[in-house]
Amino acid sequence: MLIIGTFEHSFELEQALAELEQTGIERRYMMVVPMDADPKESFVRTDVSGEQNRKPIEAGMACATACCVIGTSVGFRLAWGPLIWGLISTVIGFAAGFGTFKAVQKSEGRKPPSRLPEVTIIVQCREELSNPVRRIMWRYRAMTVGRLPEPQ
Repeated sequence: MLIIGTFEHSFELEQALAELEQTGIERRYMMVVPMDADPKESFVRTDVSGEQNRKPIEAGMACATACCVIGTSVGFRLAWGPLIWGLISTVIGFAAGFGTFKAVQKSEGRKPPSRLPEVTIIVQCREELSNPVRRIMWRYRAMTVGRLPEPQ
């Protein structure tokens, strides 16, 4: 039985291959084929983990921490005290860091990331392993999965 899966070139692909090996399928029964794409179209690595959405928050938190320390220190000399001024400066610092990061990101004119290159995996296995292999491929975000009886 041949199981064929198509993946984007990503970390999920590596995880799927590792889990296929753990299920007892030897490397010699797996073939990984990187697919060629149009040379005019460039590929961009995308952050599958959602890192692009976390970066503005991280910048805001860093600025909030710095402003909190400064605001608390200055707050010892001001009327409302260090606690209130520390909280006020934390909010201002977060807004400044988050807003600045988003403004810079927007001014760079980031395009949405294009597709990643595709990789095809061909797995030769026994009939009883075909369903677990297909489940593993789907679990790790295969774009397509097909099954082909082995030619006699």
